[in-house]
Amino acid sequence: MNRLTTIILSCMLSLTMLASGNILTERYNLSYINLENGLPHNNVSSLYTDSNGFLWIATYGGGLVRYDGYGMMSPMLGLKSLSCKSIAEDRFKRLWVTFDEGTNVIDLRTMLTVVPKSPNADLVSLLSQSGVKSYCDALGRIWLITDKRVNLITFAEDGSVAHIASYQYRGNTPEICICDVEGNGKPWVGIDYGIYRMVEKDGKLVREEISTLLHPLYGLYITDILKRGNTVWLTTNHGLFRYDPYLQRLDQTPIQHLSHEFLSSLALMPDNTLLVGSLCGVNIYDDKSGTFTAWTQASNPPLKNDFVHCLLVNDGLIYVGTEAGGIIRLVPRQLLLQNSIHTQDPSSLSPNPVNAMYAAPDGTLWVGTVEGGLNRRVKGERAFIHYTKSNSALPHNSVSTLAADGYGRLWVGTWGGGLCWIDMKNPQTIVRLELPAEQARLTNYIGAMAYDAINGGMWIGSNDGLFFYSFKNKQLIEPFEECQLVRGCIGSIVTRDGHLWMGCMQGVVIVDLKSEKNGQFATRNIRHLLADPTSKIVDKISSFCETSDGTLWLGSNGYGLYKRVVDNDGKEHFDVLTQEDGLVYNGVKGIVEDRNGRLWITTQNGLSVYDPKLQAFTNYSQHDGLISPHFYWNSAIKDASGNICLGSEAGLIEMLDDNTDTHYHGHLTFTRLMVDNQEALAGSGYLTEDISVAKNIWLKEGHRSFSIDFSALDYGYEMQGVYSYRMKGFDNDWVVLKPGEHSVRYSVLPAGNYTFEVNYKSVQTAVEGTTISIEVVVKPYFWRSWWFRMLLSILFIVFLIYLYNRWAAVVKRREAEQLLTPIRRVLEESDDPRQLQSRIQNILDNQERYKQSVTKSVEADKEEVMKSTRPFMERVMEIMETHYMDSEFGVQEFCDALGMSRSVASKHLNAEAGLPVGQFIRNYRLNMAKEMLSSKTTNRNITEIAYAVGFNDPKYFTRCFTKMYGVNPSSWS
Repeated sequence: MNRLTTIILSCMLSLTMLASGNILTERYNLSYINLENGLPHNNVSSLYTDSNGFLWIATYGGGLVRYDGYGMMSPMLGLKSLSCKSIAEDRFKRLWVTFDEGTNVIDLRTMLTVVPKSPNADLVSLLSQSGVKSYCDALGRIWLITDKRVNLITFAEDGSVAHIASYQYRGNTPEICICDVEGNGKPWVGIDYGIYRMVEKDGKLVREEISTLLHPLYGLYITDILKRGNTVWLTTNHGLFRYDPYLQRLDQTPIQHLSHEFLSSLALMPDNTLLVGSLCGVNIYDDKSGTFTAWTQASNPPLKNDFVHCLLVNDGLIYVGTEAGGIIRLVPRQLLLQNSIHTQDPSSLSPNPVNAMYAAPDGTLWVGTVEGGLNRRVKGERAFIHYTKSNSALPHNSVSTLAADGYGRLWVGTWGGGLCWIDMKNPQTIVRLELPAEQARLTNYIGAMAYDAINGGMWIGSNDGLFFYSFKNKQLIEPFEECQLVRGCIGSIVTRDGHLWMGCMQGVVIVDLKSEKNGQFATRNIRHLLADPTSKIVDKISSFCETSDGTLWLGSNGYGLYKRVVDNDGKEHFDVLTQEDGLVYNGVKGIVEDRNGRLWITTQNGLSVYDPKLQAFTNYSQHDGLISPHFYWNSAIKDASGNICLGSEAGLIEMLDDNTDTHYHGHLTFTRLMVDNQEALAGSGYLTEDISVAKNIWLKEGHRSFSIDFSALDYGYEMQGVYSYRMKGFDNDWVVLKPGEHSVRYSVLPAGNYTFEVNYKSVQTAVEGTTISIEVVVKPYFWRSWWFRMLLSILFIVFLIYLYNRWAAVVKRREAEQLLTPIRRVLEESDDPRQLQSRIQNILDNQERYKQSVTKSVEADKEEVMKSTRPFMERVMEIMETHYMDSEFGVQEFCDALGMSRSVASKHLNAEAGLPVGQFIRNYRLNMAKEMLSSKTTNRNITEIAYAVGFNDPKYFTRCFTKMYGVNPSSWS
């Protein structure tokens, strides 16, 4: 009865906590991963992000899947079980996945099941036992908990199992919690009716007491443990506990502060806020008040399912795994906003749609609303000062346009009351522009104004024409013929090249401000669709923006966003971007450029941000924090600090900055290969590893088609980036994919070697994108391969040789026939054929003897030549040994001794010794002199040695010796 009362009180309290909202739904956008988008089962047991950036989802009833942001992939498991419970990765890129029936180990490089090498059969036996939990500690070791034991698996450097230690625990709880709280490889484990530290000693696992406060905990089992600061939080089946190891305190949170007493999981948000999962939603802890706010199915927006099994916080995103609702994914909002709406507070913004804005250089913001008057807010304040028809000289409460001149005055155009101006330095007084009655009638409904510094005046676009007010003459001028036919003016800009562009119901009017003569200006009008001037459709331009690079952008009230392009010849044309290109809506109301060169585009149904470099849109709605997706005329400006101000039907929206938590955190990778509509896995012949880590794809020319999927793994922001690709070697130009597309298909690719490259650029950051590549080898048909062609060539050559030999044999046979025919005829006609045959045989025998004699003579001559022939250098050295002392022995004498001419002797000696004859003789003599000097066996002086080796002049000998050996003869030792 008491327990039932507690549950009822908890539920009532959770309902009261919902009224105030929670920071999760205020700061995050919600999306879902469930059966509707590919999850095999909505009962999610565990969530895990691996080292490659993939999200792994353990479901109880659908097994294990890998999620890449777009789709699911189921690995090939040895254990065909659907009851997946937990996931952990070791330092060797292997996942340890527990099931009711056992544990699978998955190699992330192949996505195939493996069994690590082990010195004995203990690991195989362990993997076959019913799994409860897998966990990787701070030392990279795997803790595998089965239904009876806690097991510690230690690895060798090569990834094989070095040792398995076990501890048999007591208890019969459905889950065992483990957490390496101290980060030292000695995790805390909820076993034996308490929480203990597990330590390996002498090859065995033993439990150590952490504190007497943590045991015994009869009636409780621990579902999760989390260290936050200096305290450790514990979730149980009967409440939440906080343990302080320094103060030795264990405090329990009152059950009534939580949405349910059965708590399942713990997590920390990026800002360190504590989240507690329960069987009745998610509880969010407030450190200041020490209380919790519940997010449940009864909240607004609601939690998909109240039975929370697990929580995961990764790269700023929060995942909530539930029992029946799949995964609720919370993605940080990209925009940091400050909204101003009308409330009961007198200093709030005036009511109704924002129709005009102006940001002064000093930071003052002026805002005009429909039937709400004019608002002024000083920099640094939140309160607005109001100007209305009742408390000022404002001629009408519908302020439709604002424009500042060069004299510190803010001109105010109203819809129904004409014009006035305010001195912005002394804003207490409003001065109405007094005009003749007829001109006042024409300027009663003002839609746009633009200050003209060139001609010193203000251009005024009204519902009844386009006019120019001269500050010098203080007169309203009709600046060109038929200016009163320019009806319904809305939106204007003066470009840097001195032209006024004024939007209207008849397209756009362009005025050359430098063409003024006698108060008249040259103009032109583009009436029909800017991107299709030949059409009969009348365009309605409503907004303008000239970007920092000089490009003019124009917004149409129904036909999209235009970009003005001027070619080298000065001819202009307009490119158009519409909803087909990613624009949120074709009715554009305002355009402004931010600090990063992006365009903020307000429309009738949402906000778009366009990156011209990436050519990509990012769209926002009320889910991103906008107070309204419906924007009004003149609804986009930029203040002096670069902040964007947007005017909506519900009030003012100010973009303070980008949320850096949403910047790209992903990892671009290939995710799937399909060949002939069949998925290609590692070991299939197409891949040696999983496509996410593979370096090569092997295909054959006969394959009809193949496709490659890829993902930036930027979860929650899949539409916030642009992919481009190219197949180098086939098409070297980059092809940009439309937002959301993440796959490329090829139907015909000739044989060859290619490099497939993919580039991803995130629109959230203004940085260069990341590029990945993979080699694609397309093997040709066997009859097109080099080896087959070589084989054909060899066969063809063999065939030609065969034909030649056959032809030669035929020719030889014919010649023999021609020779034998007369002989045969003579034999046939002879009176004594035997005698004739004998004579013929004698002739043949003599011919054979002649051949043998010639052969013997040739062989004998070769032997004689070999015997008489001496090596060339041997003869040279013998001649030098005999004649080097003779000073009269020179080149000619040397050649005569060899029996050769000078040219022949020089050619042979160059080939053998690399020296001409004269230098060879001189070097020989110098070498002999060196030997004489080195041996010192005689007492000859330098002159005597010079004469002894054939030199006539001792001085010449000294010069030659010194040049050859680097020292003079007298210094040689």
